Amino acid sequence: MSVARLRTRSWLPSRPVARRSRGPLLGGVWLHCRTRRRARRLDSELAAGVDPMQSDELSLRVGQLRSAKGRRSLACALRGAVELAYRQSDPLRVPPPPIRREIRENRALLLELTQRVRSGGTVGATGLAMISMLVRDRTSPLNSQAASRSLGVVAYGALVALERGDPPVNARDR
Repeated sequence: MSVARLRTRSWLPSRPVARRSRGPLLGGVWLHCRTRRRARRLDSELAAGVDPMQSDELSLRVGQLRSAKGRRSLACALRGAVELAYRQSDPLRVPPPPIRREIRENRALLLELTQRVRSGGTVGATGLAMISMLVRDRTSPLNSQAASRSLGVVAYGALVALERGDPPVNARDR
């Protein structure tokens, strides 16, 4: 078989399902790239309570957030923010972040979020998406003083969403 036939996938049967073969990754590489690129929008949809089964991108994003690597990344970011708030900084080199005081006030809540995310138990996708937005969004109360809501309110909402979990797929049909 020639390399040109492999690249064009002309060696596949002409049926539509076989033509859309995406290789060994579930959903294909293109879906994974699109999901990573649109992660911020997908996180906001998940945090708003959209059903992850509505699209392939949403369900893949839930899988990324619930994976061990994704949970470890979120937990490390939360713990790092708390440690940074208590670290002495050199005012001549790096000015202290203005949100340090609010992080210190909500230290117990942030560490509880960290512990809950790192635990091996089942957590809600809505809560993980809220934490992802809290950590990665520059306008979140963890990263900006001009945020619309306080850090305590957002962190408590994420903790409640983590504890609540997600309903089973057929729970709405009962």
